Amino acid sequence: MKTGWTGNLILVVLGLVSTINASVANDKLQVKVNRWIEVRRTTGQVMYTRGQKSQPARKGIRLQSVGDTIITGSGSSAELAIDIGTGTIKVSENTNIKISKLQTGNKGERITELQVNSGQVRLQMRPLTNSASRVNIKTPAGIAGVRGTTFGVSVQEDGKMGVGTKEGSVATNAQGRTVLVNGGFQNLTIPGQPPSAAIPLREDTRLNISQLAANGNQVRVIGIIDPVNLLIISQQPQSVDANGKFDINVPLPPNRRVRAMVVTPLGKQQLYELAVP
Repeated sequence: MKTGWTGNLILVVLGLVSTINASVANDKLQVKVNRWIEVRRTTGQVMYTRGQKSQPARKGIRLQSVGDTIITGSGSSAELAIDIGTGTIKVSENTNIKISKLQTGNKGERITELQVNSGQVRLQMRPLTNSASRVNIKTPAGIAGVRGTTFGVSVQEDGKMGVGTKEGSVATNAQGRTVLVNGGFQNLTIPGQPPSAAIPLREDTRLNISQLAANGNQVRVIGIIDPVNLLIISQQPQSVDANGKFDINVPLPPNRRVRAMVVTPLGKQQLYELAVP
C-alpha cells in the first residue's frame, strides 16, 4: 500500500511539473514585447484610428495594437518607422494602412503584417537578421513578403495589387502560388487570381488619353496606363482593368480642366491637367 501511494504521489508531482513546463512554454510563445510602428512625419490630412476613436496623426504616435490604422487624405502623406530600425514606410495619399500582426516569437523572430486596402506604400527595409522574421504587406489580392529590400505596393480601389522592387526581392503570394519579384522587376496580382509573372520594372507614369469629351456636367475619360499604377482623377482613385485601360465619367470642372495623377508602386508621380474641348 505504501509503495502504491508513493507511486501515485510521484505521478501527481510529475503531472504538476509537466503542467508548469507547458505553461512556461506557452508564456514564452506569448511573451509581451514592446513592438510598435511610429509616425515620423505627416503632411496634410492624416488620421490615426484605434478602435472607434480617431484623431489627427502627429509625430511620435505609436501604432501598437492589431487594428491601429493610418489614413491619408487627398494630397497628404505620412512616413512611418518600424521598431528597432527594421525599416521605414512612406504612405502616399488616399491610403489606408492597418496593423494585422505585430508579434515576437519565442526565438526572437519579429512578425510584422500590415493591411493595405487601397493606396500606395513604399518600404525601405534593412536585411532581417533572424531567418524567421518577416514583414508582409497584405492586400485584397494577395500578400507581398520581404526580408530586406526597397519596394513599393500600389492597391487599386478594386483590390488589384501592383508591386515594384528597386532592390532585393519580394515574394508575391495569392491563390496558392508564389512569384518572386526581384530588384528591377514588377508584377500585378488581381483578386481571385495568382500573381502575374514578373517583368522588368518600368516606372512608367504615362497617361494615354484616347477620348476626352464633355456631356452636360460630366466628362467621359477613356485611356490607358501601366496596370500596376494607381490612377487618380478629380482627386478620386480610379480602377483600371488588367491591361491598364479605363473608361470613366467625372464631374466637369468650371474651368473645363480635369486633373489626373499617375502613381507607380514605388511612388513616382506624374500630374496631368486635361483640357476638355
